[in-house]
Amino acid sequence: MKGRKEEGITLIALVITIIVLLILAGVTISLTFGENGILARAKEGKDKYAEAEQNEIDILDNLDNYMSTVLVSEEGYNEEAKVNQPKLAEGMIPVYYDETAEIWKVAQKDNKGENKWYDYDTKQWANIVTVSDENAKLRTAAVDTEIPMEDITTFFVWIPRYAYSINAGYYKTSDEETPTQTNEKKKEGTERIDITFIKGNTNVGIDGTVYPRNYDESKLEAGDKTPKIVHPAFTFGDEELTGIWVAKFEASGTTEDGTAVGNAEGGNIENVKEPDESTYVKVLPNVVSWRHISVGECQYQSMSMKDNKAAYGWSSIVDSHLIRNSEWGAVAYLCYSKYGSVPQKNGNGQKETYCYDMHTGAGPSANDVEESYATWDESQNGYISTLGQLASTTGNVYGIYDMSGGALEYVASFFNSTYVNTYGNSDVHDGSKIQYFDAETKNLNPVYSKYWELYEVNEEEKSGEIEIDDITLNYIDLWSRKYVGIEYEKKRYELTKELWNRQANKKGIGMNEIAGSWSYQGLVETGGLVWKTETTDVEQTYGKAWNSDDICVHSLNLPFMFRGGAYDIGVGTGIMRFFSSAGDPTHARNFRPVLAF
Repeated sequence: MKGRKEEGITLIALVITIIVLLILAGVTISLTFGENGILARAKEGKDKYAEAEQNEIDILDNLDNYMSTVLVSEEGYNEEAKVNQPKLAEGMIPVYYDETAEIWKVAQKDNKGENKWYDYDTKQWANIVTVSDENAKLRTAAVDTEIPMEDITTFFVWIPRYAYSINAGYYKTSDEETPTQTNEKKKEGTERIDITFIKGNTNVGIDGTVYPRNYDESKLEAGDKTPKIVHPAFTFGDEELTGIWVAKFEASGTTEDGTAVGNAEGGNIENVKEPDESTYVKVLPNVVSWRHISVGECQYQSMSMKDNKAAYGWSSIVDSHLIRNSEWGAVAYLCYSKYGSVPQKNGNGQKETYCYDMHTGAGPSANDVEESYATWDESQNGYISTLGQLASTTGNVYGIYDMSGGALEYVASFFNSTYVNTYGNSDVHDGSKIQYFDAETKNLNPVYSKYWELYEVNEEEKSGEIEIDDITLNYIDLWSRKYVGIEYEKKRYELTKELWNRQANKKGIGMNEIAGSWSYQGLVETGGLVWKTETTDVEQTYGKAWNSDDICVHSLNLPFMFRGGAYDIGVGTGIMRFFSSAGDPTHARNFRPVLAF
């Protein structure tokens, strides 16, 4: 039989084909758009990926918290006192003050007994003293034994590790905003700084919160309360510290015959007493402070303390250094919390316009009198007197003195300009010169990196060559009185403002976080110096930061910072200069050591 020829699809076949296609389409739609379809599964996969990504972030955060809590230690935290136990080394004698007898006595290391060693809730900060080998028996004396003042070589005060935030209304985020200052005396319940003490060397507060190391100031509105962060002063190199020991008074020193060194009695620079081989750093009240000393020498003298067991009795674990800017800030912020008191000015030592014979630990000439005076009387202005205690960071005898008023104090912080090498290295000792800063590169020697804090400047200032209208000017000349044209004023303003803004990432120092406004040193056509904003010839108020310290921003040819001061400039208690003639050893600068271990 002859086969039939296929010329097309039959109707039945077409219907079947359509049905099959519809079935397949339904399956496809279901697979694609259904509850368990491809798109749904794709979305689910995306969601799970995002969830996994967030889980990874959470894991990393938890790991960071773990690193901050488990791999460091809460050892040293005193649960009863709710603060880190002061860390002691051999030779450190814990002391409390017997107000009735007006003497210092040995305290119990465990902070037990009727006379506690410390109680930060009542503004009793922990104090220690040291004695020389001649009085070594006092290092192991029984509790309540008197430590005679004449036997003491140094006093130090414990600043425990903490996290802080600046309360709303005392913070601003740009120079253009109306300044809100913190230099008014705080009233109970209106503290400017909110402090939470930290357990051990972790980031865990006594409230159980794990605190970060930084915050983004760009996300804050002017006047916002800042997020609470761990204060940077408690990071020393690659070590996390439970606290630091800060010198209770400005440094002093005497020669073997008992003559105070570094002071210019009567305002005559020729009367500066030079230290001799017998001179070492002392930290004592009611004595003339050691001034007219270069910043490099301040670091040298401070670092030398750790090796002088005969004078202090401590072991090799102690690491001494010149106080850093952040460490100064840590003390200042604690003053403004409920645990401290805003100190009044040590105004002793002003003779006409020159500072001389400044006595450490002195109080104001009268309560609420922020001016200098020349006549000093220990019974009236000494550190244990009613007026003297007003100049303490606690309002009592347990605080730190001379941070407002007294001499201007170097801090171990610098701007990396071309001039650091000129003034930053120490004087000659035993035929050698201590080179903190490399003579060729001007960079800090890495060996000393944990002792100095770096503040960046722009390339012009690093090189020392300033370009103005196709003219290359030496940086020092830029601030000369002979350059008074508007083009120079604009350049000064530009550089100063940039330097100020570069401080924005430096937390805890009491400058950009608290400062009200900023000014710079400009010139007028007569050649006189005024404090200005922008390019006007109108005299401006100083920028204000901690405790009315004035921020004088100028001249990186001497790029070392100092704090405090006893000069009367407008309404304020002193000068916090971030640039000035800091390297000149003929100026009346002082220093304050810190112990970190």
